[in-house]
Amino acid sequence: MDPSPGLQRRPAAAAAAALRGEGAEPPRGQRVLHGDIDPPPRARPAVQKLAIAAIVVLGCLQFLPATHFRDPADPQRNWIPFDRSRNPVDLPDEVGSVNVFSWISCLDLRTLAVLTNSTISSSSDPHNISFNFLIPERGTDKSPYYKLKAVLPDSNVTVASQKKIEDKLNVATPEGNLFWSFPNELSPIIIGTTQFSQKRYVYISADSIVKGKIEDLGRIDLGTYAIAAVEDCTKRIGDYVSIDVLNAVQKTAPKNLVYTEPYDKDACLLDFDVLVVEPRKLRKDLIDSIMVWFRAFSLANPRDQIRLAVTLALYDNYLKLPSNWKRADANSDILNYNGPKNVCSEGGRQLQEEGNGDEWQLYLDQKSLAVLS
Repeated sequence: MDPSPGLQRRPAAAAAAALRGEGAEPPRGQRVLHGDIDPPPRARPAVQKLAIAAIVVLGCLQFLPATHFRDPADPQRNWIPFDRSRNPVDLPDEVGSVNVFSWISCLDLRTLAVLTNSTISSSSDPHNISFNFLIPERGTDKSPYYKLKAVLPDSNVTVASQKKIEDKLNVATPEGNLFWSFPNELSPIIIGTTQFSQKRYVYISADSIVKGKIEDLGRIDLGTYAIAAVEDCTKRIGDYVSIDVLNAVQKTAPKNLVYTEPYDKDACLLDFDVLVVEPRKLRKDLIDSIMVWFRAFSLANPRDQIRLAVTLALYDNYLKLPSNWKRADANSDILNYNGPKNVCSEGGRQLQEEGNGDEWQLYLDQKSLAVLS
């Protein structure tokens, strides 16, 4: 018996419908959308507003002050709350590093170790202090660095040869000759003018014990000045030269190398034990200005002469540091190193000078002393 014509037509009709995308049974739980018939689904207005509000709130949270931080040295990466007892403006400065430079003409690792240990012992952020010591040329001998690291393994210390300064400053020039005659007085400035360091640095005399917080100097606002220094008011300009001589030099010297206003004979001389230097702001002709004043007069003590020349070259163009950074008494933020040390004679021989105090022993034990001696 032949199937009915209606049954024969159903498969054909179903196939045609399938080609047109019609009549196919969708899988269970799914809905078939027809792009040419059904409109796209629309988000509910309330959901849209809620999403926008969440984005705005999260964005505003980014402007709130941080409450916790992670110490990169912590292997467990624990969250540590900020100490809000401090002034909030001090927090960014704790992150920045302080670069300390020091020049030593007669190498003695004991003085450098005491300078390093006293500085980090007095600091509230010792891991962000780096020490850069410029020592006499020793060829390929790296032992000074390794000895310092053996005694102070957690310190950030670099040791460089003074020859690097010599390479940058032609010793055959008058400027070079002047520098090598007074390296202790001029090295704080030469380090910056020769671009040996392009970052702000704090210069500390090598024979120092630091009791204050060095980061207070590292983050000081210099304003438009390139140098911050302590004044030594036990010595004044008028003690060494008359105002008439100053006025005569001022009239004859190139105007860009001298101060244009009258000098004050009661102005204090600069102290060279502690300076803060911003190399990018240093005058290109600063050494020329120092040379003008150094040649203008002759004093019995050449070191007084160079100190006076630097003071006049920087006259009214430096930031005055607090007086507690001037070596004075036990309450000062910087003291004289009072332990045994090497002293170099004119012929280059090293002599041993006995100490006259025991403050240095707080920062150097006997075991370390044996390594460094």
